[in-house]
Amino acid sequence: MSSINRPLAGPMMTFDLREQIREMREEEAYQRSGRAGRTLAKSGRFRLILTAMAEGNEIGTHQADSPMTLQVVEGHIRYRADDQEHELGEGQLLFFGPGDAHDIRATRQTALLITISAVGDDYLSEGPGDHPSGEEGNAASRDS
Repeated sequence: MSSINRPLAGPMMTFDLREQIREMREEEAYQRSGRAGRTLAKSGRFRLILTAMAEGNEIGTHQADSPMTLQVVEGHIRYRADDQEHELGEGQLLFFGPGDAHDIRATRQTALLITISAVGDDYLSEGPGDHPSGEEGNAASRDS
């Protein structure tokens, strides 16, 4: 479902994450690249993004200018921080402050719920289609 056809803000919103993940895995972007993302909600400097990754898919080093969380909704990832490899499994949550997220790799079919609360001028432009990854409806779809 395109973000054009669904609200991204409101006083209260609920999401069926399993259904969202199922839909994303059927999208052309996921079939082509093994990764698809969707902004579920945005309000001011807050973003809630759901990302589906196929086994073996990797998000290269990504500069995060703001604190963020990565919650593994399903699956398993490996990532590097402080020159060490770490793992995160289903139901686990990682918080990290501004800095680099290195080589996030799905070790099996995975879905991540990403929360970003921008600081400074991260989201100065709030026009249609604005997205932290630079691509509406395809969060974390490109390596930086």
